[in-house]
Amino acid sequence: MIETGNPALLVIDVQQAIDHFSPYPRSNPEAEQRIAALLNDWRSLERPVIHIRHSSRFAESPYHADGSHFEFKAEVAPIDEEIVVTKRENCAFIGTELDSTLKRMQITELVIAGVVTNHSVDATTRIGAALGYRILLPEDATAAFAMPLRNGTLIAAEKVQQVFLHNLDGEYAHVCHSRDLLSGNGPNTTSETHQ
Repeated sequence: MIETGNPALLVIDVQQAIDHFSPYPRSNPEAEQRIAALLNDWRSLERPVIHIRHSSRFAESPYHADGSHFEFKAEVAPIDEEIVVTKRENCAFIGTELDSTLKRMQITELVIAGVVTNHSVDATTRIGAALGYRILLPEDATAAFAMPLRNGTLIAAEKVQQVFLHNLDGEYAHVCHSRDLLSGNGPNTTSETHQ
């Protein structure tokens, strides 16, 4: 599954704000636990970890830097000298030093986890792939919210999650499960992806 010896784990927007982001139900209520497990594994192997946080331009957003929910959730908060990249757009590569940081660290392979699947995870994955990164996307370490359509129909959170993952899988990323990425599987594993 993992092909290089130095894959970076990108944890996207897992701030307290996610609990105040939407009035609609969320998929993967255990996503933070799965991300924490990946973080612990990456740290034990001394692999690079980069935390992405969103700083919204809109004062009413729970992701606004002056709000009370801007901080990282405790279970996935940065430690020691882990890199934190602050973004203003959905995509973590736009207007940030992320790409130059990864290139400086000679990283070509990314594991992307976090929220929201159909917002920042999707945007970052697509641009990352366009920039030439090989991307692994653990479906159980991401989450989406139910989505109201323009006609009033509410699409269930799990369906939103699966549609966006399906759209990314193959062309932009390798969708998998977090257990496929833990060190027990190691580099060059032949563990099957969930497609």
